[in-house]
Amino acid sequence: MAQFLYYRVPLSTIGYDPVNHDFKYIGEINDNNYSVLEWIGYLSDAMVERNLSGFADLYASDKNNKVLAAKDFNTSFINDVLQNKFNSGNNIKNSTAIIFAGSFDRGEEGALDNYSNSFGWHGNNHNYVFTITNTADSGDNDCNLTLDENVTGKRIYEKFYLVDSAYAIALYKDIKNNWNCNDLDSNKLNDDDLLLFYNYRPWLGETFCADNSGKSEGNVTLLAQNVTAFRVRKINSHLVLKITMNKQKADINVTVSKQKVAF
Repeated sequence: MAQFLYYRVPLSTIGYDPVNHDFKYIGEINDNNYSVLEWIGYLSDAMVERNLSGFADLYASDKNNKVLAAKDFNTSFINDVLQNKFNSGNNIKNSTAIIFAGSFDRGEEGALDNYSNSFGWHGNNHNYVFTITNTADSGDNDCNLTLDENVTGKRIYEKFYLVDSAYAIALYKDIKNNWNCNDLDSNKLNDDDLLLFYNYRPWLGETFCADNSGKSEGNVTLLAQNVTAFRVRKINSHLVLKITMNKQKADINVTVSKQKVAF
């Protein structure tokens, strides 16, 4: 879990209430109603050997035509990574988007003027997520990316995240009423099973497959069983994860609690 969260867009991390379809930025949560942890991840798998630097040349970019001059952006390699990662026909144009890092790179509260409509969570707008309509190689392993959304009035920076999926972690008991997932048989799941959802994109109006606040998409896998508690809190720019597991066999009851920091 910590490894997945390491490759997150920091300010995209939210707690979600699957009953009332309400969400808050993780740094603003002070109650237990937000039982689902969600975040948007970037394509770290492609950031090797000049295949994806995550930086753009703003002087060479064309603001009027919404063209971003991405440096060290190998379209063929990135498409291969996407298809292997999700075992499908995913590609840059239908599966990824651009989020500029800028002043909220480390998850600084107040960096966005309207948080609810910044990333597309649960039917809201995605004012700070820019989808890609075209890619054109420009030589020396660089690429011109044509963005769909208007960049006028938005914070544009050299550093960007190429985001490819949202992720969610939840206990089965908290999301079972809206189960619509094909990867796992709900009849074989228990309330204390901890699940990871992935391969869905809020900026396209999608949500994880055990939610009904949008178009249910993506995959799910089992992380752990016999989980009695899972908590996340934000300290400075880090996330502190705490998990408690309990198992009883005959007259022996074993409880294990672990804590981990995700930087």
